[in-house]
Formats: sequence, structure tokens, C-alpha cells
Amino acid sequence: MKNKILTLFLGFMLLPGSWLVAQHAVWWSGSPPPGNTARDHSVSYGNGFAWQVALGTADSEDVGHDAIAVSSGGYLVVGSSFFYDGYTVTHTNLVLYRLNEEGDLQWEKSYAIENYKGYGSPYIIEKPDGGFIISAYMGSGSSLPRFILFNTDSHGDTISTISWRFEDYQFGGLELKMSSFDESFYVSYRLYPSNSHKTEIYKMGFNLDTLAYTEIHNLSFPEYVPKPFGYIHRGGRFDNVFYYYAINFQGEVLDSFPDPHGVYNPSTHNPYAIQSLRNGRNVFFRTVTTSPRVFQMATTTDDGEVLNVNPDCFNGDDIWWYNDAGGWNYSPHEFSDRSICMPYNFYFDWNDNYSIGLVKINSQGQLLGDTAMSRSAGSMMLVKVLEGADGRPVVFGTGENGPLGGPLTGDDIFIAKIESWNPVGVPKVNPTDTQPLRIYPNPTNDTVEVTIPAGATKGTLSVATPSGHIVHSQAVMANGEITLSAARWPTGLLIVSLTTPDRVFTTKLIKN
Repeated sequence: MKNKILTLFLGFMLLPGSWLVAQHAVWWSGSPPPGNTARDHSVSYGNGFAWQVALGTADSEDVGHDAIAVSSGGYLVVGSSFFYDGYTVTHTNLVLYRLNEEGDLQWEKSYAIENYKGYGSPYIIEKPDGGFIISAYMGSGSSLPRFILFNTDSHGDTISTISWRFEDYQFGGLELKMSSFDESFYVSYRLYPSNSHKTEIYKMGFNLDTLAYTEIHNLSFPEYVPKPFGYIHRGGRFDNVFYYYAINFQGEVLDSFPDPHGVYNPSTHNPYAIQSLRNGRNVFFRTVTTSPRVFQMATTTDDGEVLNVNPDCFNGDDIWWYNDAGGWNYSPHEFSDRSICMPYNFYFDWNDNYSIGLVKINSQGQLLGDTAMSRSAGSMMLVKVLEGADGRPVVFGTGENGPLGGPLTGDDIFIAKIESWNPVGVPKVNPTDTQPLRIYPNPTNDTVEVTIPAGATKGTLSVATPSGHIVHSQAVMANGEITLSAARWPTGLLIVSLTTPDRVFTTKLIKN
């Protein structure tokens, strides 16, 4: 570590490995845990859930921060439990939850440090030996704010900690990133000395030794991706084009290249994210705030060679909720089949709260599917989306008025595994094909809206159980939208099919 600005502590007063009383509840269905009352029933918007769980305690407000898929199977979630006296936070615990692939809680551990009331920006990564590294910002107590790393074993027990603070600088933007090409990880943050700004990045081994230290000065934006030679970092704007810099571990600029999207219009263009894919290529995402809103994607090599540009991956006419998606910069997640999941929060005026939407695109930026989830009882704030062992998305977030409750807004951490994408079973989009059948349950009653794809001007629309029992059938004479009553349909999985003279469109619906 850099001695002139960092102070090393190995003797923090931890509350060693304390176990919490495990409270683990089904979020949207089933009986509530003892002492709690059910608040709401889920709405499966465009699909269903394989399972849903909530994490937290009835005595605290519980907020999710990060989640990872564990190499031995299942998931690890890091969150905070805020305890109150009236409206004042008395103390906060940083909490790890270990779940198996089916969402069952295996164990949970809490961490607390004397004189600190809050933890911000916690992130977690898995070490090669099965243990974990947790980063967090600590503040709002009687001591100076600090960044801290927890080094734990595979059961969450603390092995060591390391922390640092900056008495003379404003700071923020803590990030923890795993290396995809060697056994190391990266800790970065932003400093603001004398009305300027710089990024400091530590490349570290899993024994917490510093392998490289990099200072990057006067680049206004914090986005970067690690590379074997150092980093690709978003730079400044020249002649209405953003540039990206290849920077080595010594902080020297090796090369630069323009944003593959081309000209930047500050009134309509919003750079969304840069990410390094599993094949080493770099993907750049951008939104265009026109009407309808448009999502763009471009792919390059490390030296900036443009491999692909898709100026209209999807837009607000393709996906009904996308025009209301917020500006939060949630990280895209690359799935094992090389598809990419774009997660969003969006404002849902029907429920007057924030809901979660997912969009699936392929490596060329072509739309594969979308789905969304909402609750009328309160907002659902997204944390992360991961890939389950069977390829289905697992959504992590924080929800208001959860089944475990809390002293103020009843925040609980939730995890939901998506039953299936909507549409289902489409490995790629061929431009010559008509779009697949789309279906959305109405969140407030028993109606279902079916969008008949363009080109399907005549056919039969049917809804059947998996055993083949038909619960609805009607003729279709033109494309457009059809509203159906689902009041008499059985609960559970239903197969929706549109049979035309030349093809069959099929998707699934889960009625709760």
C-alpha cells in the first residue's frame, strides 16, 4: 500500500463471526414467518418465478448491496441491517448470506466495527481457496471515514482486515473488481484534491499484498476495465467524440481510440457502460434519449478496432417499459451462452413505484427477449442480476414492505429466480423472422394482453396446461393486441401458442 496516504490496521474491534437469528421467508407466496403478516402477493409480469426468498430481520431495515455466484454452487449476498431508535440509526451490521442454488439459506454472518454506524458501497468477490474479500466504506460514526477490506474464509469468518483513510481529501466511488486473466483483484476509488480529481487503483493478490498501484489524473469519468497490460479507461471529449485510453500499471497512456459509437450529443446521448467480455473484447453501451428511447451497443478490440456497431439494439417501441427506465448504471451481465442481460429499474405508473426490467441481447446486440417484475406494495430496487446454474436469471434487490418487515419502510433483501425469459426458446433473432409472440399479465386483475406478431394475419391462439388441456382458444384474423380474461384459468404454468398456416409461435405464462 502507499504509505504516505494509507494507514494499515490489522486490529479492528470486530464482533467476531456473530451469527444472526436466521429469518428466511418466501417473498410473494406461502405462509409468513411467525410474528409476521403477509403484505402482498407477487405479480409475475411477463413470466413467472422458479423461487423467491426474502432475507433480513423484523427489527431492522435490510438493504442488499452486491451478490456473486459461488464456484461451489449457489450464491453469496452482502447487505446491511440498519437498526433504529425512532428515526435515528443506532448501529449497522454488514451481513453475508450464503444460499444454495435453490435459494435455501445455508448460513449468515454479520460484521460490526466499534464507533461506526454505516457501511457504504459494499462489494464482494470469491478467492480461489473458496474464501471471500469484502470491501466497504465506513462512516457516520465518531471516527474518521475509512475504506475497509475484510478477508474471510469460506464460512465468512474473518481472517484479517485492512483499511485506509484520507484526512485531507474528499473521496468516494469505491469499487472491487475480480481479474478475469490471473489470480488477483482490483480496488479503486476516486479522490478530489484541490478541486481536481484522480482515480487510484490497487491490483492486489488474495493475501492482500499490493501487486501494482496506479494513479490516473484528471479523467472526469471513473469507468474502466482491467486488462493484462493495465486498464482501458474512459477519457475526455474532443470534437464531440469521447476517447478511451489504454493505460499501463504505471499510469502511462499507451494508446487511445475514439468511442466506437461516434459523435456524442450531450442533449440526447448517455454513455451507459463499458465492459470486457469473456473473449477479451470490449463492449460499449449507450442510450439515446429520443422518443422512443434507443439502446445502442458497439464492440472493439483492445486497440480500438471496431468489430460491430448496432445503433438500435432495442427501443421503447420494442419494450413497453423501456422509455421509463431510470438512469442508474447497473452492470450488464454476460451469460455463459454469450448473451448479455441488461438490467434496469423503471418507474411503473400503474403501481406508482419502481419495478425491475431485464433485456436479453446477443453478442451482436440483437434483441432476444425481455421481462419485468413489479409489486403493488412498494418499490423493488435492483442490486444485481446473475446467471443460475441452469442458465436462468437470478435477480437480487431491495424491496419495500417485505414479509419480514422493519421499523420504518419494511425493507427486505429479495432474491428471485426467473422461471423463463419472454419470449422462450429463441436462441437468436434473425432479421427475416417475425418477432415472437409476446404476452403480459395485467398486474391488477385477471386479464392478459397478447401481442400478435407482425405477419401473423390468420391463425388460432390457444392457452393450454402442460398436460395439453386447452383452457382458451380463439381465431386470430390480424396482428395487433388481444386482451384475454384469465379469471377461470388454473394457476401455475400455461403454454400460450399461436398456430398459423406456416409456423407456430409459443411462449409461457405463469399464473400466480
